[in-house]
Amino acid sequence: MFGADDITFDPAITQDEFRTFSRIVAQGIFATPVQPARTTGILGFDIGVAATAVKVDTKASYWQRAVPATSNFTQHGYAVVPRLVVSKGFGSGTLSGSYAKVSSSGIKTYGGSLDLPVVRGSLVSPELALRASYATMSGVEALKLKTYGLELFLSKGFGPFMPYGAIGRMRSDARATIPATLHTPEITLNDRGDINRYTVGFRVSLVVPKLVVEATKAQVRSYAAKISVGF
Repeated sequence: MFGADDITFDPAITQDEFRTFSRIVAQGIFATPVQPARTTGILGFDIGVAATAVKVDTKASYWQRAVPATSNFTQHGYAVVPRLVVSKGFGSGTLSGSYAKVSSSGIKTYGGSLDLPVVRGSLVSPELALRASYATMSGVEALKLKTYGLELFLSKGFGPFMPYGAIGRMRSDARATIPATLHTPEITLNDRGDINRYTVGFRVSLVVPKLVVEATKAQVRSYAAKISVGF
């Protein structure tokens, strides 16, 4: 998502602008495994490649005062975060981990999630499950950022097809440091926010790969997709 110098805060940035920017970036690194929250059993295993695309306004002051004009990692108004995602069942739930390293930079994002059933599904009834998640970003000197999530998922399979939906909360914890200049002292900005998340998704399990797409409304709109293999 970001190169080594892709986040450089202007000393003129306001607290409101920093709040908007940090929460949008938090949505981009949020540790969604891009799949319904379900019990997969102790033999359950899945590995795949996913990407989250987050809507941004590159003409807005919150963006222009945080991202240099020379950066070109946005396409058609979206910033994209690609990730490797691995999920493993353990009988009473499913544990997932994700990792991304942005090429040509030292920036990394990693995180994980835990799915626990509330109401187990059957052939005729849906499954209700709770997902807790955590993610962080490193390699950006100017910005330290962590996210936490708690979401309730409802899903129901129909043969190879499984629609699902979720509602929950995302907490972002951000801290920025703007170095002192000849005209300004060192500036520290902090933001901790709680944001509602609404997600709908759809999984198709083919003979070998599984394809999943989902859309989320939180601070802004974002979309995610994953292709994976597993059982």
